[in-house]
Amino acid sequence: MSFSRFSTRIFFIVMLSLSVLSCGIPNERASDKTQTTSTQNASQQEFKEAPDFTLETMQGNTFTLSDQKGKVVVLNFWATWCGPCREEIPDFMELYKEMKDKGVLFAGVSLDEEGWEKVRPYANDMGINYPIMVDDGNVSRKYGPIRAIPTTLIINKKGQVEYVAPGMLTKEKLKPILTKLANR
Repeated sequence: MSFSRFSTRIFFIVMLSLSVLSCGIPNERASDKTQTTSTQNASQQEFKEAPDFTLETMQGNTFTLSDQKGKVVVLNFWATWCGPCREEIPDFMELYKEMKDKGVLFAGVSLDEEGWEKVRPYANDMGINYPIMVDDGNVSRKYGPIRAIPTTLIINKKGQVEYVAPGMLTKEKLKPILTKLANR
């Protein structure tokens, strides 16, 4: 093998490795669409309107984001194969049960390529108590690029994206934020 071919292969392997590694590292820079960073609110900031979408829920109902104005919406992009997603869902279920009467709504958008075939049995086994939908490819594009799974956006009562959290969220991190927004 010539040195040039060897160098090209090494370069390709290094670039591929960096690409794979960067997928698991949350992007801390503000998204152009949301102007927020990982679970930190940039005070004195004007928030962007959350892109509207309509998807069918697991129960066959229509979920339209713009219909949720007046509620704090926790919009979670997840997948059944994602370990951190599996860890945070029980916290989300607990918080939803605790805070739904205070105007907090959780909504899960699955990015599973197999669609309902994979999502429905998982959601039923977990007993997920909030609306679950499967992305048709348009929602993640509107909010994207989604660089890490899970990624959670917190949308205030006015329908504006207030927080973006790439990576797993715990009840301890999320509850104070939701309490503050629900009381606003």
